[in-house]
Amino acid sequence: MKIKNLLNLLFCLTLLNCSTDNNNSEPTENIFNGDIVVSSQAEVDLLGTYTKITGDLRIETPLSSTDIINLSVFNELTEIGGDFILENNSGVLSTESFSKVQLVGGSLELGNNGIKNLDGFLNLKSIGSNLIIRNNALENIDGLTNLISIGGDFNIKQSQISSIEAFKNVTSTLKGWIWLEMEKLESLNGLPKIGLTTESIVISQTKIQSLEPFSDLQNINGSLEIINNDNLVSLNGFQNINSIQGKLSIRGNDTLQNLDKINNLSVLNGELDVFGNINLENINGLSSLGSVGGQIKIYFNDILSNLDGLSNIISTSGRLEIESNAALKDFCGLNSLFNNGGTLFDISLNAYNPSEQDFTDGNCSI
Repeated sequence: MKIKNLLNLLFCLTLLNCSTDNNNSEPTENIFNGDIVVSSQAEVDLLGTYTKITGDLRIETPLSSTDIINLSVFNELTEIGGDFILENNSGVLSTESFSKVQLVGGSLELGNNGIKNLDGFLNLKSIGSNLIIRNNALENIDGLTNLISIGGDFNIKQSQISSIEAFKNVTSTLKGWIWLEMEKLESLNGLPKIGLTTESIVISQTKIQSLEPFSDLQNINGSLEIINNDNLVSLNGFQNINSIQGKLSIRGNDTLQNLDKINNLSVLNGELDVFGNINLENINGLSSLGSVGGQIKIYFNDILSNLDGLSNIISTSGRLEIESNAALKDFCGLNSLFNNGGTLFDISLNAYNPSEQDFTDGNCSI
């Protein structure tokens, strides 16, 4: 009797094991708990094959080395819980090893790699924090076309990329630092939605003509820098900005004629920097400013003839520097500032260079 019961028990266990095997026919997840940091092919080759990494994945070759070439060990990876940093890998020419990755919980940073495209990221849907792409050998960024969410900064510094339409499917609102430095970029079409408030904005060395995607923006918690955009004819898009907590820098925009579209700006807690805009006729768009929290620097604006746009400013916490503006001969826009106690200033190499006594005597222009 005991033997019969034992045989029945063994039979039941066998059936249970078979059932369990059938239910687990799909591969079990292989999860790495923690961070993976590698800097050589030998270190990569020692890794197991994982479907998920709970922490960071950092793949970074020492500068001037091309040691890391093969990343196929990551072929089954679907999720990275922390940051994914691929940096200084000139020997890495493809992102295909990451073709199953759907989620990066932290930042995705791709810098100084030999990759030609981002086609390996076609399954990537979400980036929890920052997207940073800079100085890779990229010919396009179309591989990010299925991305729908970016949680932090949006930073692209790629001289050969002419379009950001790959981001047209992103439904999240950008609230972090926005930095575009793209010499061939002609349009902001595809830029994810900008909300009422964001962090610093840098638009540098592009061919864009319009800033229209920023038209909902009202407050900038950091700085606004518009630098060396040769085809930018207007600041249209910034017409609703009323506060900038950092600095405002308008530099080297060769076709920009005025600052009219920033005329609702009433709070500037950092410095004001207007430099090298060779066709800037006036700065009247700054007329809503009553104070400037830092320095005021106006340099090398070749046809700027007056400072009327500063006429409502009665205080500044920094030095006033007005230099090398070849046509500038009317400084009467500074009368309110000087009448309210003035500031330390350096006015030189303009068409007219009034002294403090000239302002006192009412000789603010010629």
